[in-house]
Amino acid sequence: MEQAKKRDHKVMITDVAISKVPYIGIPGLSEEICRALHEEHKEILRIAQQKNDSNEVLTVWDYAKDRKVRVLGSEHYVNPTTTPEAYGIFTSSSVYGLMYLHNHPSTNKFSFADITEFIRTPQIGLLSVVTNQGEVYVLMKSSAYSRHIANDMRRKISHAYIVGIVDDKEAVELFLKNCFKGGVTYVKSH
Repeated sequence: MEQAKKRDHKVMITDVAISKVPYIGIPGLSEEICRALHEEHKEILRIAQQKNDSNEVLTVWDYAKDRKVRVLGSEHYVNPTTTPEAYGIFTSSSVYGLMYLHNHPSTNKFSFADITEFIRTPQIGLLSVVTNQGEVYVLMKSSAYSRHIANDMRRKISHAYIVGIVDDKEAVELFLKNCFKGGVTYVKSH
């Protein structure tokens, strides 16, 4: 129980956490895609649990082209460019064509680095985090997405972070509360 209360250290993945990963309906996506995302979130946790010491695992997925690769990372970081397959999917994807799905061992929502990558990378249309306790958080660029507005918001929050007005968690919360202004859809499990 004590482990569940602290969100700043690695939580080891359990079979119970994998079994409780929820299905989430995401506005603008078909039920088929949402079901596929649900299964992939569970698979990410299985792989992290069984093959990566509950550390980060990233799925780079071009759903339209049925191309997917998983990349193993460390407790705090995963780099998709470390595998030629992931890099190939990334470079051949269309704008908003990629889904980046990964777990967070600390059970935090997005990091501010996640949000920055999401906004700065035109190919990423959907970014999700499944925590090691089975909670799911999703950011998706909607048809109303404005990279200019979203990036301007990110830049202002980043400045507040750099000068010490907000910490990483507060910066993330500030972005999530206002992301709709830039056409970003935020969905979370309950």
